[in-house]
Amino acid sequence: MNKKDTFDISQKRVLLVGGTGVLGRVYAKAIASRGSLLVIGDRPGSDVLHMAAELRGNVKGVEVDVTDESSVCQGVKEAVEFLGGLDAVINNAALTGESLLAQRDVFAPFEEYPLSAFRAVLDVNLTGTFLVAREAGRVMKKAGSGSLINVSSIYGIVGPDHRIYEGQPFKSMPGYSASKAGVIGLTRWLATWWGQDGIRVNCVVPGGVYNNHSESFVRAYGSRTPLGRMADREELTGIIIYLIADASSYCTGQSFIIDGGFTAW
Repeated sequence: MNKKDTFDISQKRVLLVGGTGVLGRVYAKAIASRGSLLVIGDRPGSDVLHMAAELRGNVKGVEVDVTDESSVCQGVKEAVEFLGGLDAVINNAALTGESLLAQRDVFAPFEEYPLSAFRAVLDVNLTGTFLVAREAGRVMKKAGSGSLINVSSIYGIVGPDHRIYEGQPFKSMPGYSASKAGVIGLTRWLATWWGQDGIRVNCVVPGGVYNNHSESFVRAYGSRTPLGRMADREELTGIIIYLIADASSYCTGQSFIIDGGFTAW
């Protein structure tokens, strides 16, 4: 293939799980606008079907509960039927502190932390990633190629600075860090398991992304980052496109940290 074409993802068959969140919406728009065939999956009750209908191109929405094995199996099956196969799968579904503001027990002190809250985060962030990877990986293995892109977090690599959450309605959660560290470990395991089958498995590791945070949080977070700010959501699309594209054909088992230098300090 001519080198100038290696970033072209037109006609790539892509499944994006967790497509209605802060980053998922941006990923979906970027992928669809580049001519890929796209299935967007997200939880029942989300606006995933409406969102898919609004995007231009060959886009389908599917309701998928990543904590339900049968739902994941059915969702991947529907995606494969629509796309005719899978060239890339993005595991982006996650529970974050900001998405759980109404559930105050998820921010309890660790010494009083409820097991149910810990398990709930692991069920989505880690077990859900496992289920999607298993079902999609089976399809890609049969085809002899594919790119699995898992999404972790800098808190899967370093511990949070709890001081930046003082006075905020949300905090860092132990289950979030544990699950996102697990995603990185699972990524490496799968890369070595599927390497001989032509499947690349990599992990995107974002830092904090601005999502209408308070000025005080933006300042506190920025003070911990060499670039002095949070990420704009569009700044995460480049790595996703790269990992879908043939340009990344020799990349597997890697964690791509996009954090403005947060983990460099």
